[in-house]
Amino acid sequence: MLCCPVCNGTGVYEVAGGCLGQVYRCKDCGYRGSFVLEIDDPSSGNSREGGPVQKGDDDARHITP
Repeated sequence: MLCCPVCNGTGVYEVAGGCLGQVYRCKDCGYRGSFVLEIDDPSSGNSREGGPVQKGDDDARHITP
């Protein structure tokens, strides 16, 4: 699932593409650019957002206290 880097909305769609890369637009905030976040579907139960960081977690080094 594509996610907007500005508002975290999921109403992101591709408006252009080709040999130079894709350009995306967000329906929620109007963001337009080539950088978007790709996330797992939060309703599938695979999301770790908001959960505790466990020892050995690869993402733990990116979290600041």
